[in-house]
Amino acid sequence: MKLGMSHRAELARLVAVHAAVVVASWLFATVLYAVVIAGAPQLGWVAIDAAIVVGCVAYIHARRDALGFRALGARRGVKLLAIVLFATACVLVVQLVIRDQNGIWLDESNYLATVRAETIVRHGRLPYNLRWLMPLLAGRWNILPVDDIDAVKALNFGAFAVTAAFLVLLLVRLRVRLGLALAAPVFLLCSYLGVYGASNRLVLDAFNYAMYVILFHLLIRRAHLALFGAVLLLSAMNAEKAVYWVPVVILIELMRGAPAAGARWYALHRLPGLRRALWCCAPTVLYLIAIRLYLAGSNTEWNLCFENIDVMSLSPLGAHVKNPAVRSNTFAALWLPFGPFTIYALLGFVRAPRWMKPVVLLLVPIFVQNLIACDGERMVAYAFIVYLPFGYLYLAQVFGDLPRALGRALFGAMIVLAIAERYLLPVLDKLDGATAAAIVRAPNLVKLALSATEIALVATLVFVHATFFQRRPS
Repeated sequence: MKLGMSHRAELARLVAVHAAVVVASWLFATVLYAVVIAGAPQLGWVAIDAAIVVGCVAYIHARRDALGFRALGARRGVKLLAIVLFATACVLVVQLVIRDQNGIWLDESNYLATVRAETIVRHGRLPYNLRWLMPLLAGRWNILPVDDIDAVKALNFGAFAVTAAFLVLLLVRLRVRLGLALAAPVFLLCSYLGVYGASNRLVLDAFNYAMYVILFHLLIRRAHLALFGAVLLLSAMNAEKAVYWVPVVILIELMRGAPAAGARWYALHRLPGLRRALWCCAPTVLYLIAIRLYLAGSNTEWNLCFENIDVMSLSPLGAHVKNPAVRSNTFAALWLPFGPFTIYALLGFVRAPRWMKPVVLLLVPIFVQNLIACDGERMVAYAFIVYLPFGYLYLAQVFGDLPRALGRALFGAMIVLAIAERYLLPVLDKLDGATAAAIVRAPNLVKLALSATEIALVATLVFVHATFFQRRPS
C-alpha cells in the first residue's frame, strides 16, 4: 500500500510539473500575442497573467526533480526555456509576416456563437457546437487581456507556440539531436499549416495540433497510458478528431504486448496492455456518445467532397472535377503538405521502433476527412504529427552518417529553402526597392529556381547517403 501511495504521489508531482510547463508556455505566448499584435488594452489582466506564468516557472524550478525531458541532457531546464522561447519567436515572426485575412464564415461564426453564449449551444450546428473547450476559454473562462475575437486569436497563437515547442521536445525524446530538432518549427511553419494558421486565426485547429503532440509524448512510455486517456478526453472536448487516436493506441498496446506464439486470436482480451488501452480510451468514447446525444436537436452540416478522390489518387483517373471548391486542391498539396517530408517519412518508417509504427494509421482518418470537407489542405495539415516525427527519424540517421561539413551544408540549405519557398515572395512584396520589385514582377522565375533547387537538394541528400555513406548492418 505504501508503495502504491508513493507511486501515486510521484505521478501527481510529474503531472503537476508538466501541466505547469504547458500552462506557462501557452499563457506566455497568448499574452505576447495580446500585447504585441492585439494591443491588449486590459493591463490588469496582463499583470495577472504574467504573475501566473511567473508562478508556474517558480513551481517548475522548485519541483525540477520531477521534470522529465532528460533526453535534453545537462541543464535541461534552461534548454527547455530556450526551446519554448525559440518556438514562440518563430510563430510570432510568421504571424507578423502573413497578414490576418480571416472572415466570419461558417466555422468561425459557429465558434464565436459559443464564445458569446458562454455555454454549449445545444441547438446549434454540428459539429461546430460540439467543439466547445477553446471557445469557452475565450469566453466564459477568459482570463486574457483581450476578449471575443481577439481572445480566440490569442489562444490560437499560444497553441501554435506549444505545438512547435513540444514537437522539438518530442523529436529529442525520439533520439534526434537537439541541434537537428530545433529546425522542426521552421519546417512546421513553412507549410500550409503555418500560413493558414497566420492568415485565418479564428479556427480551432491549432488547439488540436498542440493536443496531438502532447498525446504522442504520452505514447512513448507505457506508464503514462492513463495520462494519455486524460489528455485524449480533454482533446475530445475541443474536437471529435480525438477519436482518431483510439484504434492507434489500442494497436500500439497490442504490438507492445504481443501474445505468445501459438496463442489464439480470441485470447487477445487477456492481454493486460490491451485492457489498459481500452480502459484509457473508454471515457473519450463514452463522452463523444454522450455529447452527441446531448446535442441531438442540432442541425448537422454536411459538405461532401467525394470529387477529392480524383485529386488524391496516385494515378490519374481522367475525371473532370466540377466542384469549384475541389478545383483549388492539388495532388502536391494533399500528398506533400510538408514538401519532401513525405519522402523522408516513408524512409523513416523503416527505421522507426515497432511500437511507433501504428501512428501512421492516423493518416487514414486524416485523409478521409477530405471526402467530407472541401478545404483539403487544412484537413491534411494534421498529418504533421506523422510526417515530421517519422521524417526526422530518417534525417537523424542521414546527418549522423554524412561527414559533418557536408551534413551541415545540406541541412542549412534545407532550412533556407523551406523559408524561401513559403515566405520569400510575400516578404519581397512588402519591401520597397527596385530589386525587390523586379523579383516580384517575375515570380515564375523565382518559383522555377526554388523548385529546381528543391528537387536537386532532395535527390542529392537521398542518393549520396544511400550510395556512399549509409551504414549497413554487419
